[in-house]
Amino acid sequence: MSSYPIDVSNWHSGLTMPAFIESMGQHKQAMRERYERICLLPEQCQEFSRLETRFFIAVMTEEWCPDCLMNLPILARIADAAPNVELRIFIRKDWPQLRAYYSDHGIHSIPVATLLDEGLSVLSHWVERPQAAHQRLKVWKAAHPEIEEVRMRFDLSAEQKRAMLKEINDRLLVEMESWYANGLQSETIREVGELLGLTL
Repeated sequence: MSSYPIDVSNWHSGLTMPAFIESMGQHKQAMRERYERICLLPEQCQEFSRLETRFFIAVMTEEWCPDCLMNLPILARIADAAPNVELRIFIRKDWPQLRAYYSDHGIHSIPVATLLDEGLSVLSHWVERPQAAHQRLKVWKAAHPEIEEVRMRFDLSAEQKRAMLKEINDRLLVEMESWYANGLQSETIREVGELLGLTL
């Protein structure tokens, strides 16, 4: 197994949330608006602000990822609420060694948030989306079999498939926003809080 490639020598090569937003092409405005809109509840902010242990969160992602659009602003707001938590974002295509590390550990989805201790040793990983979101997405995909039909067509290029699926994927993003506003945001906060030793 490879060792974790983010350490004290390259931690600050990762992007802060504002820097990541500025670097984006796809979803830039949507990410900015979502980050501005996301708020933790006062009691959640209070719990995160009480963390006495120093933690670092390294997030590997890509700007096109829908789960990144939904969850990265939540992860960033957790870090904003916790003075002892620092977050940096590492773009997967720019960090092949990081991608290889996760692949070696059976993690192939993004975003993946890795919780690190004060010495930047790995404590745990949070992958892709909260557990409750998997069932929501499964039901949604079952109601839209045309997605898999397009993906399985060998007569289409990847670009043609993206174009055909754009409208339905745009609709999915709208639905996902609703899911997170109605419970999934709290699930992300709860799951990440548990990794930090909190009960939310």
